Amino acid sequence: MRPGPAIRALCRAIGIVVTLARLRAEDSRDVLREISQHTDIKMRHVAELIVQWAQAGHLASDIRHKLERSMATRATLRPEPG
Repeated sequence: MRPGPAIRALCRAIGIVVTLARLRAEDSRDVLREISQHTDIKMRHVAELIVQWAQAGHLASDIRHKLERSMATRATLRPEPG
């Protein structure tokens, strides 16, 4: 059984955040959850917006600001390898 479009968008969005912020998948999912909670937008829709942003280059400024802030916060909390 193939995953539905919402799951595919979520996986893609997590991958985008992993790539942009060099975070683990769990942390990237937390970034999406945090944006969802702070914007009152369902997480699946946040994921769809991030995927569209990666494809088209446009993301609403409030969501982009929260995305950048959350990624930066998580990146500073990440333990150093070693």
